[in-house]
Amino acid sequence: MAMTLPPSRCFGGIQFLTILLLSLLQAPITTAREQTCSATEYDFSSDPALHTMDFDIGYGPQEILAYVQPDVSTFYQMEPGERKPTTPKHNGWAAKFVNMSNKTVRLFWDPMNGGPGSIIANIEPYSAAGTASFPTHAFYMTPVEDESVRLASWAVSPPQSVYFYDPITVEGDEEATQRNLDSLSHEDFELYQRHVDNRKFSKRYFEFTGREYLSFYPRARPSHKMWRADYFGQEHWVTTKETHFITLPEESELGPVAEIGSRRVLKESDPRILQQYRSPEPFLNLTLKVLSCAPRAFEIDNFLSQTEVDHIMYLTTGMKLHRSTTAGSNGQLSEEDLGRDSTRNTRTSLNTWVYREKDAIIDTIYRRSADLLRINEALLRPRSKDELPYMKSKRSLAEALQLVHYDVGQEYTAHHDFGYANIYNEDQPARFATLLLYLNEGMDGGETQFPRWVNAHTRDGLDVVPKVGKAVLFYSQLPDGNMDDWSHHAALPVRRGEKWLMNLWVWDPTYET
Repeated sequence: MAMTLPPSRCFGGIQFLTILLLSLLQAPITTAREQTCSATEYDFSSDPALHTMDFDIGYGPQEILAYVQPDVSTFYQMEPGERKPTTPKHNGWAAKFVNMSNKTVRLFWDPMNGGPGSIIANIEPYSAAGTASFPTHAFYMTPVEDESVRLASWAVSPPQSVYFYDPITVEGDEEATQRNLDSLSHEDFELYQRHVDNRKFSKRYFEFTGREYLSFYPRARPSHKMWRADYFGQEHWVTTKETHFITLPEESELGPVAEIGSRRVLKESDPRILQQYRSPEPFLNLTLKVLSCAPRAFEIDNFLSQTEVDHIMYLTTGMKLHRSTTAGSNGQLSEEDLGRDSTRNTRTSLNTWVYREKDAIIDTIYRRSADLLRINEALLRPRSKDELPYMKSKRSLAEALQLVHYDVGQEYTAHHDFGYANIYNEDQPARFATLLLYLNEGMDGGETQFPRWVNAHTRDGLDVVPKVGKAVLFYSQLPDGNMDDWSHHAALPVRRGEKWLMNLWVWDPTYET
């Protein structure tokens, strides 16, 4: 017999523990057909896709929990080995370039036609940058002061994702290598050695998991909950007190949120902000349905109400949209460099930013998102000194909402939302989760596509059709802290009409730009 929490009581933090204790005392008995809260099923057990990996990079035997992708048959609730994964039509993947020198270098995409390369990034000493790429694409690095000198060049080829510029180690010449090592300062030597250790670890990780290690060893596992995606169509459900707005408040009541820090905390017994304009139900039930297991992607119908969508669209009338830029390279470029980058046509939409403090409806969307992700809402805003003292930073883990518009012909080709953290930051902050919020429907094209989703029945990408109020959640990280190369996704071209949506990006373990 299974023991579950009472229906519509799936929360986080102290309230969750309180209800759990009451449930233990009452010990309700349920049948297999009764819906159970996803929290009780998974929150207190390790992800079954994590396996103990032993390794030794020169400091003695060590172990970590590494993510090993389950057999594709299990995505169909079959026994392992019954089905085989298809090869996706889209053959792109992540390409990461590591600068193991003590000088800043420039990374270029090589058109291989004798013409000038396209600048991708400036890569600081002992740092990395990257982009989405395809087989046979070519890249090269140059000194900052002389772009005609090629320090290293590569024609990328799967399954290798990570490419290293290492001017210190001279293959086959130990004496020359030692001279180069002796020339490094103590600080430079330590940074270089960390990269050497990372390469050793990455080799073992690939042997064990079949994936390239896109993070930098050692990177901790995500500190936030990750919803399980064991099989297609699997459902999780959560409840939130951040119910739908069904009537638009008076404009005078929708000014900027003035409270700061702990003054914004709402107790369980407190009414929600502008409660009188919301649905009369005490809770909003949200269902996450698994669209893809690898990457982990979910759809959530009716995340936004029509009133909330109308309000967001009204806000656009007073905002100026700008050309969208790409993310993920982690190499700062000047305006002049951006003008030389012929790859910028990968993203042709327009966007602007909407901050949580804009008004009570936007604040509610953040609070509802936090409940969906099972993250304390305080983590998605600046905090007071007394709030969550265990956090190193008081900065929000969430970016401002990005409001994006696609006109006919506009798109965002397949890309990743994650970037590559600076070696000097021990936390290695990176985007953890993406929540897409659709604001209109009925256009031709404009689907969100996961071109490399793992499945056994089609080589085509997984296309998610926009629907008003629907949300799509996917993770950029794996349960072991590595970046998920399979989180490759695209906004397909709009063929007729237009497309409006919002992105919410949440970082782990901290947010750093």
